[in-house]
Amino acid sequence: MDRPLILVVDDESKIRRLIAANLETLGFDVCAAGDGEQALEVFRTCSPPPDLVILDLMMPGLDGLAALERLRAQSDVPVILVTARNEGQDKMRGFAGGADDYITKPFALDELLARVQAVLRRSRRAPGAASVASDELINGPLRIKLRAHACWAAGQEIRLANTEFRLLATLMAQPGAVMTHEHLLHAVWGAAHIGEVQYLRVAFARIRRKLAQAGLDRSLISAYSGVGYVLRDLRDDTAP
Repeated sequence: MDRPLILVVDDESKIRRLIAANLETLGFDVCAAGDGEQALEVFRTCSPPPDLVILDLMMPGLDGLAALERLRAQSDVPVILVTARNEGQDKMRGFAGGADDYITKPFALDELLARVQAVLRRSRRAPGAASVASDELINGPLRIKLRAHACWAAGQEIRLANTEFRLLATLMAQPGAVMTHEHLLHAVWGAAHIGEVQYLRVAFARIRRKLAQAGLDRSLISAYSGVGYVLRDLRDDTAP
């Protein structure tokens, strides 16, 4: 089996080397970059592309948020943001930009490595995949290919960030059923993020916007205050 490739982006060379050494000890291949511009260039030139990006938020020049935005325009690769600040606004901006996880400096290497392994596990099997016989989930005009990590809305392919894809796949596995906040957070972000309901609000706002751009109704996904979210069952709407 190929070793997963991880791109480590940090303007502090000591931190890059430390993270890289520990990842390589665990069996990962590592490439590195010292700023946002270099990270995008490394990502473009890697073949095959990295399986995950560890991206520092506070960097000179093109910072982590700007690099994340440009990265999301071309890829749904999982991204873990790293920052020296622990402000809620920064976290929300990161998740709104399509980050999959977030860790604050100073951090224990064991915690970072555990998050890397958890994000990689989640990105390689979408929620709900084990509960269906087919690789494909269909709900009216919505169609998802789980292994290909691809989604179509009304025949138009839409690009979803990794967390967005997993959230939509979870709802697609049981259209019409209310999925609780706890279930969604555990399925996509893991048990450590239970209670972080704001993550769901940000991610579903992005999903609704992308579905609307494909011509679907934003109300396709409804929020039940204090409970969770539900995807309307459209499987009978395709009948003539």
